[in-house]
Amino acid sequence: MDLSLLELTYLALLVGLLLVFQRLKGSFLLFALLVLPGTFCHELCHLCVGAPLRGRPKNFTILPKRAGQGYVMGSVTFANVRWYNAFFLGMAPLLLLPAAYGLLVWRLRGHPTLTWSEGLALYLIANLIYAALPSWQDCKIAARSPIGWLLLAAAMAFGYFRWHAPNPLEQFKVPRLSGLHASLGDPGADIRLGQAHEIS
Repeated sequence: MDLSLLELTYLALLVGLLLVFQRLKGSFLLFALLVLPGTFCHELCHLCVGAPLRGRPKNFTILPKRAGQGYVMGSVTFANVRWYNAFFLGMAPLLLLPAAYGLLVWRLRGHPTLTWSEGLALYLIANLIYAALPSWQDCKIAARSPIGWLLLAAAMAFGYFRWHAPNPLEQFKVPRLSGLHASLGDPGADIRLGQAHEIS
């Protein structure tokens, strides 16, 4: 896909915002405020996936709190984390990636102009991308599920066979007409077609 200079600038600004989020982790209050929309979406994904999978959510919060050497930006507590739902509960925030991609494509197709409203859209997309990454705690919960390991093994097997599989079109090679292909070029101009008949 060919991107215009404006679209490349848009993407560069998006990457810049993500780097700003990462850089501001040391300034807790400012960081917490900047990523608050993403924190809400992250925890909402856990909640929305956990409820139908019988995770029995008990507590939902987006208020940051101190935990050891760092901070927890938000959390959802589940009363029933089992082998069949642990992977999906932990990896639920990944659902934000298609949402961020859809929003990004929609904004790029609208020929963005760098205005305040576009800046807000860019900020929301950056929040969705940043919040889509499961936390270390999310990964530990997901790792308890055999479903996650089976899906990972299936994805790796698919990737291996996809990468190493022969191209099915290679068996249909175009035969070369050694020596004859040179005479099959452009026949020239003023060529009359038809069968010649001799009259005797």
